[in-house]
Amino acid sequence: MSASGFRDRPLSIGEVSELISLTARTIRYYHEIGLVPEPARDDAGNRAYRLEEISRLLWVQRMAAAGLSLKAVREAAEATDDQCVQDLLTELDRNLAAKEDELRQQRAAVAQLRAFGVANGLFVPETATVLHEAGIDARGRQGEELMLLINTFMDPDRGLSGARSQAFIEARPELKAESLRLEMRFEALADADVDDPRVEEWAREMAAHNAAVDAAEEEAEVNQEETDSERINERQITLGAQALASAAEQPAAAQLRAMDRYIELSMADCFTEADQPEQEGHG
Repeated sequence: MSASGFRDRPLSIGEVSELISLTARTIRYYHEIGLVPEPARDDAGNRAYRLEEISRLLWVQRMAAAGLSLKAVREAAEATDDQCVQDLLTELDRNLAAKEDELRQQRAAVAQLRAFGVANGLFVPETATVLHEAGIDARGRQGEELMLLINTFMDPDRGLSGARSQAFIEARPELKAESLRLEMRFEALADADVDDPRVEEWAREMAAHNAAVDAAEEEAEVNQEETDSERINERQITLGAQALASAAEQPAAAQLRAMDRYIELSMADCFTEADQPEQEGHG
């Protein structure tokens, strides 16, 4: 074939597909939606692609590969000046940057799950690290749900503080033994009456145990940081309490009464400690 004959012969759709690595089906679709004008046909009735149509297909292919939607490609193709195309590319770049940030966060979450396992890897990194280093896995379904709620929606600092307390108790056999004993006594209250004397006994013993843990933590300078109260608003507290109340496994009546009494005793101790300096000043 002569050079002039080669230049003058248009390409078939199959040849164009082979040349630019775009399927014939995709090329036909671009024609159907008017993104690329359909070329004239040869004597046999087949599409005859010349340089103009081929370059337009290449342009669309490159723009789409860059991440522009077909709608945006059409806008760019119909633009009367280069600024419109630049604006579309700028918007695309912003979207890609947002996707990159999302992917980084997803990869960080996957890395944390791989490092700490599903039991602890769902918590914020600081809490997961504390639990992992102490060899503690989230104990029980309800315990994990509670920790996740605190870490995610209420106050991550409180979740971290709880994890540190768990680690602190885990490292001290006498505190750990007392925690396990009280946990077993609380479970035994599931079948008790509300007026059972064990309810009051557990509440007082639990308050005394927590006071002992607090004193030991203070001496060891554990959990001395102030939590950021600004992170919690009234709406979050209300929704968090509602979420806690929706737990499938609710405590028995005696257990609820025991917890109420424990909170009352703990609050009374707090008020007593807060009032002591003032009372001494009046003496």
